[in-house]
Amino acid sequence: MTKRGLEIESVGAGSIAAEIGIQPKDRLLSLNGHPIKDLLDYKFRAGEESFVLEISKPNGEVWEVDIEKELDEDLGIEPVEMKIRQCPNKCLFCFVDQMPEGERKALYIRDEDYRFSFLFGNYITLTNLSRRDKERIFEQKMSPLYISVHTTDIELRKSLLENPRARPILGEIEEMISHNIVLHTQIVLCPGLNDGHYLHKSIEELSERYPGVESLAIVPVGLTRHREGLPEVKTIDADYAREVIALVNTWQERFKKSLGDAFVFAADEWFIIAGIPFPPLEAYGPLRQLENGVGMLPLFLETFENTDLSEPISAETPAQFLLVTGTSFTEYLKKCLKKLICKNVSFKVLTIMNHFFGDSVTVAGLITGGDIITAVKKELQSSQSATPQVLLIPDVMLAETQKDFLDSTTREEIEQELGIPTYIVPTDASGFIACLDDLMAFPPERNLARPRMEETPAIHKYMDEGLGMVT
Repeated sequence: MTKRGLEIESVGAGSIAAEIGIQPKDRLLSLNGHPIKDLLDYKFRAGEESFVLEISKPNGEVWEVDIEKELDEDLGIEPVEMKIRQCPNKCLFCFVDQMPEGERKALYIRDEDYRFSFLFGNYITLTNLSRRDKERIFEQKMSPLYISVHTTDIELRKSLLENPRARPILGEIEEMISHNIVLHTQIVLCPGLNDGHYLHKSIEELSERYPGVESLAIVPVGLTRHREGLPEVKTIDADYAREVIALVNTWQERFKKSLGDAFVFAADEWFIIAGIPFPPLEAYGPLRQLENGVGMLPLFLETFENTDLSEPISAETPAQFLLVTGTSFTEYLKKCLKKLICKNVSFKVLTIMNHFFGDSVTVAGLITGGDIITAVKKELQSSQSATPQVLLIPDVMLAETQKDFLDSTTREEIEQELGIPTYIVPTDASGFIACLDDLMAFPPERNLARPRMEETPAIHKYMDEGLGMVT
């Protein structure tokens, strides 16, 4: 009984669970006789107005409690974090194999968990699903799911995944579609491997499963400097990126006529590598793969452009905000900030070079806390400014837990090491500007006393609504 069910980490004050005596370390065994194994089981079963709840106490007692509540009213139970399931593949471009040695164990986990795909948009290959897993997906309507296809060619896919037991992906996809599970797919494109006629074949065959397969993202392979002993994978240059964009544009025009939907999209990084402008935001449709870096930058730029910036951002005494980002986004962010009207406030964008993974990794989402500390320390020492400074870090730099960075550094550790107030701010333009307004509303002396990021109203609302999402 001590290992069955779902362990409870915390109970909300004044909640139904608290009123009936549920406590941390208790285990939720079942709802209406249905066993509860994890968060998804709990969410799926706990939305009813009445049910019998079975709880195991640490002393071995088992309680059965009749619950009457409003439809979808939360019980106030916060379960322990789910343990992520392991990936059976060893993809030749897997980012886990390109990690430096000696880091925290979590960085070396190859995740392949359909539950996290449903909850957070993690991409999975569908290679480790049991029949029971599939039945659960179908019963609980876990839709949409996010699928890494890479290629629809059976033998090439086995080779890319280094998994000779991988089942034909189109068969797996068709089974999901037959049970009304919507899929968003991606191809991580590796020059000379799954491009050319393989790419055309994959795009064609996936589009034939539309609208069950609702979208396809073409994403450039990410390579770090830690590839010792790994198969050679060619890097992507500007000419190759332009070819990919042109190919995607051709397919989009075709699909707009045949499907009424562009269907296939090039990730933002292709346009950055190619050095060409992004398409207009409307070209991305409903932004189905925003968290996969498809349309994220165009959305930021357009939102910033359309935000009312007539009111100045001002402080009672001079202050300088240091904004950190990756090399990919630096120039875009600088252009946006020039549009702000500022009084007693200045902004400086610091480009963080990625020493952890290597200079070829330019996206903000893979920057570590250690690299932030190194860059900001250098800036503070060189500027020796008398103006009080505040550090702003985009939320996309945090790991999936949203509590720390990829190298396990926390916001508090960065703040302590640098000696300046440090905030985690939303990545979207409107949320970012709202947080700036809130920061300016505080008296300067409090602003500069290392306040917690959730002290400001916009940031507090942001944490409540969005900080748990994977980006």
